[in-house]
Amino acid sequence: MDRNFAQIQKERLPTLYEVLIQKSGAPLDLWSFYTYLSQFPFAINYLDFWIDLMAHIRLCKDFIKGVRRSIGEAAERNEEQQGGGGADDTASVTTSVLMQTIMEEAQLDLNRPDDVYSFFRNSHQQDGLGDNLRASSRYSARVSQMLDEWNGRTSHRYTGHSVDISNGNLTTLMDEFLNEHSKTRGDGGAYITTKQLLHNATHMCRTYLISREESERYLTNIPTEIREYILVGVLDAKKYDPGIFDDLKTLTYQFLEIDCFPKFLSQVALHNLHDEISNWRFNKLDSTKYSGGGGALTGDPEKDAVGYRGAHTPFSNYTTLSRILFGLLWLGIGFWIGYTLIFLKYSRAIRVVTVVPFALGCYYCICGLYQVDIIYSIFGVTQRLLQRETAAAGEDPPTHTDATTAKVPSLLVLFGGRGRLLKIEHEFTRRLLLRRGLWCLLLVTFSTAAFTVIFSCVPGYRV
Repeated sequence: MDRNFAQIQKERLPTLYEVLIQKSGAPLDLWSFYTYLSQFPFAINYLDFWIDLMAHIRLCKDFIKGVRRSIGEAAERNEEQQGGGGADDTASVTTSVLMQTIMEEAQLDLNRPDDVYSFFRNSHQQDGLGDNLRASSRYSARVSQMLDEWNGRTSHRYTGHSVDISNGNLTTLMDEFLNEHSKTRGDGGAYITTKQLLHNATHMCRTYLISREESERYLTNIPTEIREYILVGVLDAKKYDPGIFDDLKTLTYQFLEIDCFPKFLSQVALHNLHDEISNWRFNKLDSTKYSGGGGALTGDPEKDAVGYRGAHTPFSNYTTLSRILFGLLWLGIGFWIGYTLIFLKYSRAIRVVTVVPFALGCYYCICGLYQVDIIYSIFGVTQRLLQRETAAAGEDPPTHTDATTAKVPSLLVLFGGRGRLLKIEHEFTRRLLLRRGLWCLLLVTFSTAAFTVIFSCVPGYRV
């Protein structure tokens, strides 16, 4: 599968989905896409939402995996205790035994995540799990007896707690079950709880859906019915499963795919010269969400933050315009030298020296117009949209390294430094830019030859 995917990447540009799941290489990776969209404040909010939603989906998957694993390991542990004669019928019922019994009698299929979410969500909306279970004919008298014993055992532990655990809320019961099982394992790993999932879903609503006054990342142009459906479902009905965001997820993907991604490809995949964009979005930005494993992270957001600074030269800030102006300057020098040699009636052999200014002028003008640097294309590098921050004197260097920057040939430092250069890892993009670079080289050759021949072959006339 990986081999076929690698072969496909050599034959075409990546799709939006491949970029979002970080299967494409620089410069068509997720971080480059995020950097490009940072020019458009409203568009970047949609990508922020997509990334946060994917993180929430991963949390939900980890929750289901944790529930499945905890139930299985708890069942094995209870069987071992019973087989060893350590179980006592009069002993207090543990949370794991109660949780296992409830899910068995509810005939809950742990392989169906939607059923699991619905099971806990419905129980959360009841006044109490104990009354709900006793009123239901699906549950036996054994469950009621176990609930009474469990409530009596835990009532003194949660006095003054914000959760009404005396009623036996199932979400609280599950959270305690996961926490107790995590301590029993003793490996230091913690399970995702329903409280964390609900908190995360609520945070997403407050960040993207309530109002612009509530958050600057508020999503605009969202249909009212979709917005209200999510807000009511999360804030009122306490839903946290990913399905509540399905409509907004589809809308977000369509917006990124139709309106944003084609512009990103036309800008980044077809050009290796880019004017530097503003870095307003990247002040103290945690890179852990978007990094594709390019280096070691310490876990400290302050140290792992990607630092960017604006370049100090117009040649780097305005790459296209500066190259065109620089090329026109060299063409002007070439014309001045050519006319001077003609009107001083120098020989044609001497007038050939105009090839140097004409070559430089044509090179910079054509590269600026096409936004493709010929030397960059040959070496397989491209410019970043932002220049990476370098450590100041007396400061520690960044804790994570950029592998793509390290691969840039040292020779290219003379043509703008490594701060804005990175190695092209996507094979099709590298070949595409190489072909465009060769086309620009052909234009430069013909233009230089035309100017040189004209100024060399014109008869001299001394003024």
